[in-house]
Amino acid sequence: MIIKKVALPNVWLWLSVLVSILVTITSLSGIFLERTYSRETEAWAVQAIGQDYANLAVVILLLVSTYYVSKNSLRSYLVWLGAYFNIIYVFAIYAFAIHFNFLFLIYIIILGMSFFTLVGGLKAIDIANLSASFLLNTKSKIVSALLMIIAILFSLLWLSEIVPSLLSNEIPSSLVETGLWVNPVYVLDLAFILPGMVITSILLRRRNMLGFLMAVPLMVFSATMGAGIISMFIISAIRGLPSSLPAGMIIGLIMLLSIYYSYL
Repeated sequence: MIIKKVALPNVWLWLSVLVSILVTITSLSGIFLERTYSRETEAWAVQAIGQDYANLAVVILLLVSTYYVSKNSLRSYLVWLGAYFNIIYVFAIYAFAIHFNFLFLIYIIILGMSFFTLVGGLKAIDIANLSASFLLNTKSKIVSALLMIIAILFSLLWLSEIVPSLLSNEIPSSLVETGLWVNPVYVLDLAFILPGMVITSILLRRRNMLGFLMAVPLMVFSATMGAGIISMFIISAIRGLPSSLPAGMIIGLIMLLSIYYSYL
């Protein structure tokens, strides 16, 4: 029997609605209230505002996927997981790398609530019962290759900024611009996200069930983060700050491919 449905307890669905409301509040505050990022450098504030715009798109994605998960849709469940990967990642950065402001407790609530909702959502399903549905996927090798390419590309990009600075004992120029002690994106990507993509790519190529489970959520994460980066580039360009058109085009391509293969 081919199982194309998954059922989650209502508590995780209602918590998703609450998370969506709170993320909307923080995003609109960041976009429209100057005092939200008044303690940040201009470069870091612009990046935060760009991410706030992307967060509103993620809220829509989370609400739509939550609705269809309530209808027991397996595909929507995988998208739902990806939306939570994005929210946890983004709000870890807000909680640790944004100066203390009136949204601080909300950042923490969103981060904690999203983490436990994700864990609850993962524990609520039986991967073995979904194996028949996963094994029907004919695009697994392409998705595996794409995840590996994304992981290698961003690893090389971040290391090309980190290693020369370590060797010269200098602070990376991006840190000077943002006024941060360290770049939280480097930490989260190199410690968790990019290794996770490599592992998922290998598991997916071996047709392991965990690889199938994590592939679409990571593709959704890649697409939503791409939207955030492009939004940052646009806001930077509008405000006369440096932005890279070639980099934006590459990110846009990755985002489109991630969306396409997430849907398939």
